[in-house]
Amino acid sequence: MTMHQAQAQHDGEQPQDVAGAMAQYLGDIGHRFGVYADQLRRLSQQRQEELSQLRNELRAQDARLNNLLQLHNQLREELSGAAEGRHHTLAADFKDLMQQEVLRTCITVEACCPSTHEIDTQRRRVTLVRRLCRLLFGALPAMNSEVRALFRSTVASAGPEAEKHVASLAEPLCAKVNALRAAIAETGTAFRWDFEVPPGSVYSPEKYQLWQTASAQGLVKYVVIPAYVVPGRPPYVQATVFTALLAQFGTPVQQP
Repeated sequence: MTMHQAQAQHDGEQPQDVAGAMAQYLGDIGHRFGVYADQLRRLSQQRQEELSQLRNELRAQDARLNNLLQLHNQLREELSGAAEGRHHTLAADFKDLMQQEVLRTCITVEACCPSTHEIDTQRRRVTLVRRLCRLLFGALPAMNSEVRALFRSTVASAGPEAEKHVASLAEPLCAKVNALRAAIAETGTAFRWDFEVPPGSVYSPEKYQLWQTASAQGLVKYVVIPAYVVPGRPPYVQATVFTALLAQFGTPVQQP
């Protein structure tokens, strides 16, 4: 008998009892590991199913998003095309308004002024049109009071009756201009009337319209009638610019 066996017998334990306890302990550990492994497999399978479901939902959401983007782009193109056509129509209305209302009104106002030298008359007219356009097509809607004040100051030397007559022209003119401004705003696109021109620019028919009594030989001094501009597009109506009077170059001018 070995010393270990003697010690075990002395302690009241049998070697086979220790081995059985160890085997039972190891069996319990193995069973627990098996249970844990089974739980992990079930959790893993559950997570895989959840991930698969999430992937399917994401694919469905992605498909819906793509459809919405396509509809959005299609709608934007349709709106852009509609706005493009609308701006062309409104630009033509702007030209008609300038010719039939603004310029004619200026001629009526100027007719109330005392006769002066031809060059002085031409200067007065271009100055009146320029100042009037600034009031009508500036950042704010046209104000009757400002236009009346401009007309009255222009004919002040002609007396009270002339002032009263030209003042009556302001309200209907402002109403027509503000109606056009409102129609342009309804397009929903960014827009401006552009009065800016680089000082001393060389006149170019590709860039500007030339004021009717101005010379193409001079440098551009300022804008008389603004450009009709939508950002990102060529001007729908080019700006009308003033350089120098044709009369100053000895060229006769046919009055409108």
